[in-house]
Amino acid sequence: MNLFSIFEISAAGMSVEQSRLAVAASNIANARTTKTADGTVYRPLSVSVRSTTSYQDVVASMGTRSDIDPANLPRPIVQGVVASDMPPKLVYDPGHPDADERGFVALPAIDPVSSMLELMTVSRSYEANIRAFDITRSLLQRTIDMGKGQ
Repeated sequence: MNLFSIFEISAAGMSVEQSRLAVAASNIANARTTKTADGTVYRPLSVSVRSTTSYQDVVASMGTRSDIDPANLPRPIVQGVVASDMPPKLVYDPGHPDADERGFVALPAIDPVSSMLELMTVSRSYEANIRAFDITRSLLQRTIDMGKGQ
């Protein structure tokens, strides 16, 4: 069993969470942005994540063995950042410089509460990956220490 693969899995998870954090922060920062550089309303972003392999492939590679080789476990990969197709929400604010003739301003379809919940979820997921990384490091260090006779 290659325990170093566990480090790779945790690092891949932290990389995904870092991307999700950047996107959630961007969405919160642009929640009131009426126009982007190209003159359109900001479109909320989301991270598209895929797996390196499917769980069915992992199960198939196990055969009759009961142990799982971490090298064969799927790892998350950021496939890309995609803009939402949700239409902007109209808010009545006749004094706003970007208001239309009826007094409505088009704002991005971003719910600040949901975005903050996303940030909390990202934070917890990142912490879980760090914890798995630290536990594996600690186990490897103990194994080394046992080999030294300490």
